[in-house]
Amino acid sequence: MTGFADLPRRISGLAAEHERLGVVLLDAFGWAFVQRHADHPFLRRLQIEPVASQFPSTTTAHMTTLYSGLPVTEHGLYEWRCYEPLVGDVIRPLRFALADSDDPLPITPQQLFPWPSTVAGATALQPAAIADTPYGSAALAGATILPFETIEAGVALLDRPGLTYLYWDAIDATGHRHGPSSEAFVAASLRALDALASVHTPLLVTADHGQIDVDKTDHLDLFWSELPRHLTRPPAGSARDLFLHVDDPDLVIDELSARLEHRAQVVRADTLFDHIGPRLRERLADVCVLPAPGRMVGLTSVPSPESRFKGHHGGLTPEEAETWIGLQA
Repeated sequence: MTGFADLPRRISGLAAEHERLGVVLLDAFGWAFVQRHADHPFLRRLQIEPVASQFPSTTTAHMTTLYSGLPVTEHGLYEWRCYEPLVGDVIRPLRFALADSDDPLPITPQQLFPWPSTVAGATALQPAAIADTPYGSAALAGATILPFETIEAGVALLDRPGLTYLYWDAIDATGHRHGPSSEAFVAASLRALDALASVHTPLLVTADHGQIDVDKTDHLDLFWSELPRHLTRPPAGSARDLFLHVDDPDLVIDELSARLEHRAQVVRADTLFDHIGPRLRERLADVCVLPAPGRMVGLTSVPSPESRFKGHHGGLTPEEAETWIGLQA
């Protein structure tokens, strides 16, 4: 099984071989859902292979890898929320905002994303709601950005000369709202596959991660009331992989592990990566809490909309961490 971090190089090679190449990323449509819909005519005509996502199994980590050509261990933007040393606070990179505010960051997008974009010179098809963002201005620098409203409208733009990249976020959003076992998630998935079935030019289709159903949130400060005193910054990560900046990692791991028991695994964050480059090192928290399947974690002192999610990702379960690529010649 290859890894997602190899994908930018593979796309570059395929683009050099074809006058036209469409690259489609279906956010959250991981390997489990390819298997669920294996009989769909579009998937049946693809040459499909499984791919390991990076840890964490998050959009921030994978989109930044796709646009920079760097693994998460090198670019360091590992989660929806992560510490940014240039700001001195925990931020939301894709929103280009602080973790607890919608105010823009006091840095430039190019400082957050300082690498040449892998899609420079290509066409980037983006959902209209996110087609003009500060993060995108750096990550998609040099690309022709075309917004679209529906997956059908986006797919209709794929047959363009050169490399055309399409990102679709509705499957992920539906999973968060209704859960990946829901009829709504199935319908969102089938709508995307049906739209793509109309494309007969060369394609590479992939996903950044999958999703898992969740129905329970464990608030860490209710299990251990002393935890907030040991936090040195607001929490990073998300509800399926909560990263904690703390003053005494061993104490926090021991205390939370004893109290959470089967509900979650609590480990040193740096043990979850096979390598930690300088940019990840300066952002990475000390401790990571990985909830058991079906569960999320949070803090009562830091309210999060994730507690309302019915589906989520970020952890290490196969449903979250296994993805794929499919090729159409």
